[in-house]
Amino acid sequence: MWIAVVVALAVAGVIVWSFRRGATGADEAPDPAWEWESRLEENARVAFMEGLRACHDQAAVSEERGVLRLFGPPCAISLSLLADRFAARGQEGLHDPEGVVRELVEKCAAAEQPGVLHLTEGLPGDDASDHASDDAGGMDRAAFGAAVRELVRPDAAPGGSWFLDEAGGCLEVVVPGDYATTLLLDLGRLRERHRAARAERPGMPAVAVLRDVVFGLIAEDGPGVTWTRPPSERHRTAVLPAGERRTAS
Repeated sequence: MWIAVVVALAVAGVIVWSFRRGATGADEAPDPAWEWESRLEENARVAFMEGLRACHDQAAVSEERGVLRLFGPPCAISLSLLADRFAARGQEGLHDPEGVVRELVEKCAAAEQPGVLHLTEGLPGDDASDHASDDAGGMDRAAFGAAVRELVRPDAAPGGSWFLDEAGGCLEVVVPGDYATTLLLDLGRLRERHRAARAERPGMPAVAVLRDVVFGLIAEDGPGVTWTRPPSERHRTAVLPAGERRTAS
């Protein structure tokens, strides 16, 4: 009799376990943590992450901001862009994720385009002969990057995160909205524009000139700035002062 009781209890345990497993969705793949992951089905997502991990020797990945920062040539690449291109490779990406991701990164790095920002040199203090601090209003590399960040993403601004890559010369700012997207700014090109603007307006405070330069560059949406996903008007409104929005494309 005791054998029958043990068997009955075991069967009941399996039924309860199965019910709980189904109720909690344990058999289902976990929801993607980041927007760019949701562009891939489960197997492709696993393969893509494997490929990204294999790039650790030449790049750093920020999953939260959706950015891959390539060390050389220095550039920032949208993970949404990479994920879309990886998905388009189909079975090839599943069979050779490392090779496909490396190839896609190299192709993206070859030409600047929406979602790909090449980073230039020329921040204050990069050149020993550069009296950078003079025409930068006394700002060194760190202070210049911090000043740009404070303009684009003030400390008091709600929501979103940011990352200032002083070594690479890039500012990454997450801008909330109907969907999140990350604004990428090349500090080297901002520095060059700031230098030229200061020469034209020598009596104007350096920070005031920098404000015009930063928002002018973002509004133009040309070389030196890109987004990990195309920005909506709401995103632009969150970043640009009212006086600059009319020039945004």
